[in-house]
Amino acid sequence: MSGHNDWQWKLREAVETIKARYHQIGRKTGAPFLAIVYPPEAEAAVLKEWRVLSSTLQPEFDLRTVNVLDTTAAAVDELGCENVVEAMNSPMPGSNPETDLAILWINAVAARVRELAAQTPNTRPVVILEALAALYPVAGPRDVMQQLWDSGHGVVNVPIVVLIPGTLVERKVYSFLNCRDELMYRGDIL
Repeated sequence: MSGHNDWQWKLREAVETIKARYHQIGRKTGAPFLAIVYPPEAEAAVLKEWRVLSSTLQPEFDLRTVNVLDTTAAAVDELGCENVVEAMNSPMPGSNPETDLAILWINAVAARVRELAAQTPNTRPVVILEALAALYPVAGPRDVMQQLWDSGHGVVNVPIVVLIPGTLVERKVYSFLNCRDELMYRGDIL
């Protein structure tokens, strides 16, 4: 199967999974994550196709998108870009600015997901995480999923579609942006 057909198949499969198994997504592993791994160079095409295909889920499902790039940019704006740059260029003794930035971003994304998941739904909600490349190099999709899982099992009670740019390495291992291997031990992966 070619790379192009592979990601298209994954998107169609994800939509069908949501339709047919909404309450069973990630049930075997204990977390309702549905990850779709696709080639990073195809991101624009993947997002365009995802929006077309996922629109067929409405009105039965309420799609709620978290743009990770927008969320991380807002978190940096809150601190002030100059302050973040200064901390990176001249870290305080014993501090690790990259780790601090990762924690800031992961918490901001997780808070946004929790906020969207908690909204009173008229239909069945589905949260979608896109633009995850914004986390690199300080964090990755696994960090966000782990934070959502660690913050309380009942908090994440709706399916979360995680659009991951990278390559599927093994059945439960993907290479985020083809730069960093991450194990997805909770949720389902396509």
